Formats: sequence, structure tokens, C-alpha cells
Amino acid sequence: MAGSVTRGALSLACAAMLAAPAGCAYSFTGNLPGHLSTVRVAQFRSSVQEYGLEQELNSLFVSELISGGRLSVVTESPDALVECQVTGFFRTPYSFSASEEIEEYKLEMRVSLEFTDLVTDQSILDDEPVDEWIVYDPDLEEYSTAKQRLLGIVAEEMARRCISGW
Repeated sequence: MAGSVTRGALSLACAAMLAAPAGCAYSFTGNLPGHLSTVRVAQFRSSVQEYGLEQELNSLFVSELISGGRLSVVTESPDALVECQVTGFFRTPYSFSASEEIEEYKLEMRVSLEFTDLVTDQSILDDEPVDEWIVYDPDLEEYSTAKQRLLGIVAEEMARRCISGW
């Protein structure tokens, strides 16, 4: 009897260990109302001087929404609307060497996000601030690569907020 209890407990423990990683997977299921299944993403606006930043962010954001699978991106008859304005983009020295040469830069982006339920005409996110930043070493990473990395982080955070509603 003791052997069967031990084998049963061991089997249960192994099954729990195998199932545990499946429960930790990242997902965009979120807290959206059930009636929202389609979204139109308006062209993003920008009040910064970095040329084309809003188009790059728009494209990455749409890709994040599509890969999340919760909302379909459409141009006609959407259930919801996403609007965004890039309000800040900064590259500032972050760390210095003993000889006062810049070793790392901080790259920061700020956006204002709006997400509207067009079915109920209610705002889900209203001027929601998204502020993300990274640090990069120009000797190890090109500015353009660092900028793309930051844009990816901002796009992912925007999609997460839209899907979760906060």
C-alpha cells in the first residue's frame, strides 16, 4: 500500500511540474469587453522632431495586436479605435567614464494613448501616458538598433494596456 501511495504522489508531483510552465505563458487575453473583436488603428501623430518615429511605432503596434490574437485590425466597421500621439523622444547621457566621456545613453519615449469602445461610445483609455526607456552603450549597439528595441518595448506595452484596459 505504501508503495502505491508513493508512486501516486510522485506521479502527481511530476504532472504538476510539467503543467506549471504552461500556466506561466505570456498572453494578451486581457480584460476587454466580449463585444470587442475588431479595432481600427488611426495613423499615429507626433510632436517630436525624430522623423518617421510615429510610423515605425504604428507598424510595430499593429503587429503586436495581430500577434496577440485577441483583436483583429480592420479599416472599416471597427468595434474599437486606437489613437496615439508621440509626445516625447529623448536621448540623454546616462553614464560617464572616469575621463568624463559618455559610456551609455538613455533613450526614452513618451506617448499618449487613447482606446475607445465604439459600440458603447465609451473611453477605455483616455490620454493614457506610456513612458518607457532603455540604456544602451554606443560601442556595443548602434543608435538605430537601440531605437528599434525601444519602439518594440513601447509597442508591446501599448498593446498590453489596450487589451487589459489599464
